[in-house]
Formats: sequence, C-alpha cells, structure tokens
Amino acid sequence: MAHGLQQRPNLKILYGSQTGGAEEVAERIYREARRYHFNCSISAMDEYDRGLLVEEIFVIFVCSTTGQGEEPDNMKKFWRFMLRRGLPNEILGHLNFAVFGLGDSSYTKFNYPAKKLYNRLIQLSACPILERGDGDDQHPSG
Repeated sequence: MAHGLQQRPNLKILYGSQTGGAEEVAERIYREARRYHFNCSISAMDEYDRGLLVEEIFVIFVCSTTGQGEEPDNMKKFWRFMLRRGLPNEILGHLNFAVFGLGDSSYTKFNYPAKKLYNRLIQLSACPILERGDGDDQHPSG
C-alpha cells in the first residue's frame, strides 16, 4: 500500500432505477468513492446477490420512485426479499447504510420506496450513517 494511504473499507452501492436517474446518481457516488480510494462496487438491486447483504459493512442505496409511489422494476425482487417475514430482526445489525431517494414532491407518495427501504433496514437492525436523503424534481436545483 502506498505510503500515507490507509486502507478504505469496502463500499457497495445499490440502485433501483426506472428511467436511469437513480443509476446516474449511483454512478456519480461510485466515481466519488473511487476518487477517495474506496474499494467499491455498484449494481442494480435486483442484480445483486441478496444473500450477501448479511456480509456487507457499508452500503449506499439509491432508489427512484415510479408510478404512484412504487419501487422501480429493477428493485422489485430485492424489495420482496427485504419484506420476508422470516428475516430475523437483528440480521443486519452489522450493516452501516445510507439511503438516497429520487422523486417528485407533487406526488402524494413522494420518495415512498426510499422511505420504506430506510425504515425496513432499521427494523432489521442496520445502522444509518446519514439521515435519509430525499431528492426532489420540484426543487429549483433539480
């Protein structure tokens, strides 16, 4: 290892994106993490081996909202897995996470998938490293 560089933890970035917006945000986070020498990887939530979630230490989730508050198509299998009743409440006690949602506040279920995911991760004993982020298409900055 180069002098002065400490080994960075592994970081997993998982996204759920219907039209590509959440994927773009996830890729931007990935590039920034690499710039700071994180060992990271990125994938759509449904392409990720959900059984490995119990081994992850740091995960950033980025998800958009589609329709009337539904999760994107490439997040549906992951979400069904997360809702399984048989999951022990402490199964993700080792996981540190952040959730960033993309949505439009003119809809009643603004960022609903991100809110549900954030709450479910906490129910499974995961530890948030940041408050949930809510991106809003109605915000002047986009």
